[in-house]
Amino acid sequence: MVSRGPLAIWHWLLLLLLLPLPSHGGPALRPPLPSQTTEDSPALHLSNGPGQEPVTIMTFNLTKITKISSSFEFRTWDPEGVIFYGDTNPKNDWFMLGLRDGRPEIQLHNHWAQLTVSAGPRLDDGRWHQMEVKIHGDSLLLRVDGVEVLRLRQVFGQLANNSQLVMRIALGGLLFPASDLRLPLVPALDACLRQDDWLDQQAQTSASVPTSVRSCALESQPGIFFPPGTGAEFGLQEIPQPHAEPWAFSLDLALQLAAGSGRLLALGTPENPSWLSIHLQDQKVVLSSGSGPGLDLPLVLGLPLQLKLTVSGVVLSQGAKKEILALPPTGPGSLLDLWVQPQGRLFLGALPGDTASASFCLDGLRAQGQSLDMDRAQSRSLNIWTHSCPQNPGNGSDTTH
Repeated sequence: MVSRGPLAIWHWLLLLLLLPLPSHGGPALRPPLPSQTTEDSPALHLSNGPGQEPVTIMTFNLTKITKISSSFEFRTWDPEGVIFYGDTNPKNDWFMLGLRDGRPEIQLHNHWAQLTVSAGPRLDDGRWHQMEVKIHGDSLLLRVDGVEVLRLRQVFGQLANNSQLVMRIALGGLLFPASDLRLPLVPALDACLRQDDWLDQQAQTSASVPTSVRSCALESQPGIFFPPGTGAEFGLQEIPQPHAEPWAFSLDLALQLAAGSGRLLALGTPENPSWLSIHLQDQKVVLSSGSGPGLDLPLVLGLPLQLKLTVSGVVLSQGAKKEILALPPTGPGSLLDLWVQPQGRLFLGALPGDTASASFCLDGLRAQGQSLDMDRAQSRSLNIWTHSCPQNPGNGSDTTH
């Protein structure tokens, strides 16, 4: 029998985030699937903005742990990011559970095993899923909605006498650079977590106040949501490039929801962000260049809004309706010149300091026919929902999620 004293604790007690073995020697019962409502279960949003910072960090004294179970329910439309990370030493003893291409992924690095493995169904379907991790002997088991989807053998052993006896658990982020993962991914995850129970509360020595700026809305749908006053920017040299001969560039936006008035997008530089811009105004989209007069189209939600740039002009179209804005000749200071300078930007939503009231949801955002990932924006507001939208504008007007 293995001693449970401080000098002989099982290595990788991150596995204490696990569910208890079935009692009475009988088979484990498959738990019921999670309810898809959140009536009396406040949920924590797992992202506090771009980057890898977790929303909360907990620490545990491993010598005081008597309860070896943990569980949580999870919901997302986001295909990639960190659900939780844990370590006793970030250099040689850590564990990460996340998503890649919508499927669960485990990365593990310790004295006995260094591995990256993906298993199970896609979970980026906007529904609540129960996730369980469990240790059995030297093996690690992963269950999704009561079904075992992964079993890793010979990946754990006993701690050495000089091992660290404090474990850190970080939700929604990492405690080292994302580049130190065995297979790097984008840590930020637009997801909700509820019904979570992490280890033995009597062994918990600290817990940071959650830094997520949002709670989780009752209902959401896939998309990108910009609450009032929020914005993002991409470097023009970091997104798909214009066609060369003849020169042409296109942007496609699928607007699901829109309310208020303000900037929808712009092309420019940080010093002059309005070389070309589109505003939402009175249920219309208004296209303008610099301080010149604008053209407008009635806004029809659900129809793709397309912006096509050529050497001679800009075409704004939605469905069968179209407007054309002439551009000044090419040369220094022209719109086309944005692509040959490092400060050229694509701005989405409000600029810093804007007080506009516009809020909107995009079902898709494409440059040259290729999707743009908001997680890879050069910068963005903390409150942007990168992979989800409220079912109606009122649910998101206060930036709650």
